[in-house]
Amino acid sequence: MSSFITTSSSDPTYPTFPVLASAGIVLILLPAYWHFRSGNVGTILYIVWTFIGSLNYLINSISWAGNIHNPPWFWCDLSTAVIVALNVAIPTSSLLITHRLYSIATIRQVNISKNDSRRTKCCEIALGVGLPVLAVILRVVVQGHRFEIIENVGCWPSIYVTPVTIPMVFLPPILINLVSMVYASFAIRAFLKQRKQFSDFLQSADSGLTIGRYFRLMALAATEIICSLPTSIYVMVTNLKNGIHPWISWADTHLNFNRVEFMPFGWFKLYPSAWILINLSRYMLPVCSFLFFVYLGMSGESGTFYRGQSWRLARLLGFPVPSETSPGASWYVLDVCRLPRA
Repeated sequence: MSSFITTSSSDPTYPTFPVLASAGIVLILLPAYWHFRSGNVGTILYIVWTFIGSLNYLINSISWAGNIHNPPWFWCDLSTAVIVALNVAIPTSSLLITHRLYSIATIRQVNISKNDSRRTKCCEIALGVGLPVLAVILRVVVQGHRFEIIENVGCWPSIYVTPVTIPMVFLPPILINLVSMVYASFAIRAFLKQRKQFSDFLQSADSGLTIGRYFRLMALAATEIICSLPTSIYVMVTNLKNGIHPWISWADTHLNFNRVEFMPFGWFKLYPSAWILINLSRYMLPVCSFLFFVYLGMSGESGTFYRGQSWRLARLLGFPVPSETSPGASWYVLDVCRLPRA
């Protein structure tokens, strides 16, 4: 069963979002190979979740540009699950980054055995994937109907706001960001206490990090917290201000569950706060991609990597490139295996 809201109007900002989302996908993928080789689970999950989320929003914004047609039966169920997962996925990735930096700053996790390293990575992957999956499962408890279709936005998850919704949907990203903030604070404090020995320690321990890379990772995580925490609080407060329904029963919450609501853009002129909430969630992904590229994709080592890839592509296409023995050409030579980790 479907429910239509017939107010019609066009979005004057379109296609700003699909353009930014496309640029974000390019920016997050440019340094991805290098960071995948580094083995930093938090960074890898940050890349993966940001890419998946950006691609999901991009497909939706293009598919439902200027329309609210009925989607393929499976797509919106999958797409809305991704949106719900993102609510905790990127904060969890930042938490893993800050925890690793804290462990290094307190000299707890640099020289460890292969088995311990493998065990740690498995635990990080379990958290980075398991918490978002758990968020998707918990959302079903307060899912009032299947999903919503929004003009120029596409699929959007349905959330029935009750007292149960607060701990199951609204609080998890806030709590994760707060824990991540604590680890970041402790990591900086630990560094300041032993900053004289810190650089020598990183080099002797072969951690793959320098002071510069350490603080670029810290800056990425800290900026994500600064952006995500106020946004999560604002989303919760705004939803609660719009009204809290009493929790009566599972049957009451899921009454007429297969309903799909279709919302033209003009509907949001009546409810501008809803449009703000939607765009805060969507535009956070291009922001995450941009921040990642600024902090971790524009370092000197990254420039060497990009130049090397460019010359490799040119060589494959048959263009002449400087050889390894050419004067002044040594910095063009790419050996990915020798690149430092980030």
